[in-house]
Amino acid sequence: MNNDVYSVDEAAKILGLENSYVRRLLAKGEIKGKKLGRDWVILNLDYQRKRRPKGGQKSEKS
Repeated sequence: MNNDVYSVDEAAKILGLENSYVRRLLAKGEIKGKKLGRDWVILNLDYQRKRRPKGGQKSEKS
């Protein structure tokens, strides 16, 4: 199991999504993470990436 911890910025870049969309997914519980103060951290991103439904909002920063 991968125990890496990712910030919203890192996760967004890996997933190819906008930061704001990743924050919305976290708030809705569609991506599992923990809120530390005002910042989110994401665990087990490799597992979550496999489970993410296709057709999400993709980043235009590619």
